[in-house]
Amino acid sequence: MQITSWSIKEQLKRGSHLQTQEEQICHILLTLEQLLYSEKLSFFRYSPVGYVGEGIAELEKGQLHSLTHIRDDIRSLPVIKKVVDNQRPVYYTGQEIITLISSRYQREVPLKGLLVVPIVVNFMTIAYICSEFIESAYEIEQSILEQLTLFGNLAGEMLVQSQTASHPKLSPRENEIMRALTNGYSTKELTNILCLSESTIKQYIKSALIKLGAKNRAHAVSIFLAQKL
Repeated sequence: MQITSWSIKEQLKRGSHLQTQEEQICHILLTLEQLLYSEKLSFFRYSPVGYVGEGIAELEKGQLHSLTHIRDDIRSLPVIKKVVDNQRPVYYTGQEIITLISSRYQREVPLKGLLVVPIVVNFMTIAYICSEFIESAYEIEQSILEQLTLFGNLAGEMLVQSQTASHPKLSPRENEIMRALTNGYSTKELTNILCLSESTIKQYIKSALIKLGAKNRAHAVSIFLAQKL
């Protein structure tokens, strides 16, 4: 099983022209299927508010389906929470699957392997993909997991590259500042970009945190990015 940085970048780049997030998510799933064959791929968005994993789409036997009926508190799913918290892929096999996965994820034919890949932006998990291996468990080396970390980071960039969405709870100026924060700008940099005083920008950020129910800036950015999915 060979996965290279070049193949990941090239295949994801083919979806750079896609306009909607639905198309982008489908392209991400199809790309991962080509890189690492599995019987079923499921894409979930993640919100740190309530630790919610919400189903978006799945790819099984070449067919794409909606997963909008699934909504989980990942604190009850240690196999998912570990990946979301550490922001690195994990491959589970054997006894781990039986003991760590909830009954709803068990199949009539027991899973041989489960790969969970986080989708990360600015050091925050905004989504994750579950890749199920039903017929046989493959040997996935650490080097491949490292390449899949790159995949998750590049997929995250694709999903937020056209940062034009606005959070419905925020004012136009607050949305503008939140978009700048997601792109890594500091408060001082924003004073030059927006021609506002530092104290005014801090006030907008404080207001945005309250409206989003965020504990701090990083939490607010994570909520803002997750909302865009």
